[in-house]
Amino acid sequence: MIFSHRAGRAAIGLLALASAGATAAVAAPAPQRAGTAALAAHHWDLVAWSGRKLPEGRPLRLDFDAGRHSFSADTGCNRAGGAYRVKGRTIRFGDGKGGFASTLMACPEPGMATERAYVAILGAVRSYRIDGDRLVLRTARGATLTYRAAHKPAANAPRKFLYVSAETKPCMGVAPMTCLQVRTKESDPWQLHYGGIVGFEPQPGIEYRIRIIEEKIANPPADASSIRWTLDQVVEQRVIKRR
Repeated sequence: MIFSHRAGRAAIGLLALASAGATAAVAAPAPQRAGTAALAAHHWDLVAWSGRKLPEGRPLRLDFDAGRHSFSADTGCNRAGGAYRVKGRTIRFGDGKGGFASTLMACPEPGMATERAYVAILGAVRSYRIDGDRLVLRTARGATLTYRAAHKPAANAPRKFLYVSAETKPCMGVAPMTCLQVRTKESDPWQLHYGGIVGFEPQPGIEYRIRIIEEKIANPPADASSIRWTLDQVVEQRVIKRR
């Protein structure tokens, strides 16, 4: 279920989100298209938040869809998103008043407090700057969010579903290492996976079903795989009791 965040009040916002995204998809001037293309070229992981410590765990990731003029943000507890507007170096998220859609899951503190603060500052952002692999968002009062660019697979890269075992196994690559066990069907035997899965951090004792993006790597090192797997979505997970 999806609801709208607005300064701590919840209101149904899915229809408004879809409408805003469709309206924003109208052709934009060339400089604006260049700005949205640069924003959409990468995932952006939060590395600095002025006046606050970063939350523990995986970095908060921000993504832009240039075609739909929409954004999505990992808040640490839920996913928020909506339309965004760019003009020159100005940017506004949602309706410009802090209103955009979000999933609505309850999380233990301080997760909820962090989410409220993060949603509030995104709603207050008024400008952006890209310096190399850094994206800096700034509010009218000078508060900043700084993100680092992360690899973003091509939109047309193939997707596939995998099961990931709750247990890893010792394996031998160039040196002794630990491998994930994966399979494409529940009835298949587990197979060792010698490479990692970008963005996937499995927890011991939990079996996952995930969707991954598969890309071919041009001219990989001699001791590396020619295929890169990137996490696209965790479909389901379950705790496996030790026997």
